[in-house]
Formats: sequence, structure tokens, C-alpha cells
Amino acid sequence: MFLVLPAFAAESTFVGADAAGQAFDKPVSHLAASLGGAFTSGNTRTYTLNATLTGDHRWHANKVGADMGANLGRSVIDADADGHIDPEERDAGWTETARKAWVDARYDRYVGKRDSLYTLGGALVDPFAGYDSRSHVQLGYSRVLVQGKALGLVAELGADGAYEDFVEGVEPPSAWVLSVRAMVGTSYAFNTAVSFTDKLELYENVLTPVDIRVLNGAQLTSKLADRFSLSLTHSLTFDNQPVEGYQKLDHTVTVAFVASIL
Repeated sequence: MFLVLPAFAAESTFVGADAAGQAFDKPVSHLAASLGGAFTSGNTRTYTLNATLTGDHRWHANKVGADMGANLGRSVIDADADGHIDPEERDAGWTETARKAWVDARYDRYVGKRDSLYTLGGALVDPFAGYDSRSHVQLGYSRVLVQGKALGLVAELGADGAYEDFVEGVEPPSAWVLSVRAMVGTSYAFNTAVSFTDKLELYENVLTPVDIRVLNGAQLTSKLADRFSLSLTHSLTFDNQPVEGYQKLDHTVTVAFVASIL
């Protein structure tokens, strides 16, 4: 059995996509949510659930926004790797295979025609990447490089401070990280129905320059109707110095139906 739940979201955007320096004529708010998942039963048993919630409020030369999400998964494991789930393995029940949750909140102050200053705070839980928790704060500067009918391009530069609390068994059990952050975000409308967005972030530890994190989120969206579209999203996280015993690369590919609600 396979189940896909509809996703509810606004049109795809990336942080910093607004026209920096603009003064909003009146307060404007947006809220978007997505929910999707898959379930199989029979010879194999597994399920996954993906959910996100994003929103922002804009007034005068200010914008405050937040986004949060979770990726969860469980499976009945073929523990002896013989190619099928036997009764003993079914009786053992479900095993957690994915658990990641995050939240970020951001404030932007537009200070020029193409410029803005921002501050951000957030946290995540991702034990399958070695983190019991990881919290961080940012300060930075955003610049609109290109803003046309089809193409948008934004660059950001700032500083990020993070506290990492690792899962049991990792030594040392926690760490502080101070990084330089650079971001490039782009959007392109091929036509009135098809668009593409990408957000590429680079974090470099100022005390250990080889400690580099790269985050990338790309989304291709095709509009099916006024409020409905189909999206293909790829999210990538690369950590050149991952938590000891864990892999450097994580990525997720998602196909979803999207409905604009605001």
C-alpha cells in the first residue's frame, strides 16, 4: 500500500526573496503547510511522514517569519538479512529509521533599495546524524543582486554560532561552533506555469576551516491550476567533518501535490 497526502503550501520561495528595502503598504501575512507520507504493508512494513509549516508577517520595512518541519520513519527490520520478514521479526515490532525535526525564526529589517539586515535563531533534532540537538543563532546582511520578471538572485553573508549536543557515546559530548555563513538564492520562471528555486548555503568554522557544512534545497514547480501544482524537491546536507561514526552526506527527494491557501 502506498499513500501520498496532499501538500498545502504557498508558491515556492527562498529566504531573502523579497525586494530588499521595500516598505510594505499594509501588513501582510502568509501561512503555508505541507504534509506527505508513504506506507507499505505485506511482505515489508514501513512508513514515513514529512511535514512542514512556514509563515511570515510583513509591515512597513520589517518582516518576521518562521519555518518548522519534521521527517519521521519506522520499519519492521529484516534483522538476519535473509530477504524476508519472518514471524519473529514481525513480533519484534517497529524500529525507528528516521527522526529529524527543526524550527527557525527570522527577522529582517530592510535598510536600502536592495539591502537588508537579518537575525535568525533555530534548533534541530537529528539523532541519525549524531545530534541529540543542535541550536544556532545568526546575524547577517542580505543583498538583492537581480530582480526581474523571470529571474531573481539574492546573496547573503553573516555569522552563525551553534551549540551541538551529540548522541550518547560520542566524545566529546558537545561542542560550540562559530562559522562564517554565505548564501546564494535564485528563482527562475520558465513560463507562467513552471518555475525553479534553489538556495545554497555554506558554513565554514572560523577556528577549524576544514569543518565545512553545505546545505542546498532545490525545487521545481509546475502549476496544474490556479491553486494547485506539482513539485519536485531535493534537499542536501553535506558535513565535511560529521559527528564521529556518521556519514558526511544526507539527501531527500520529495514529489508532492501543492495547494496554495494564502
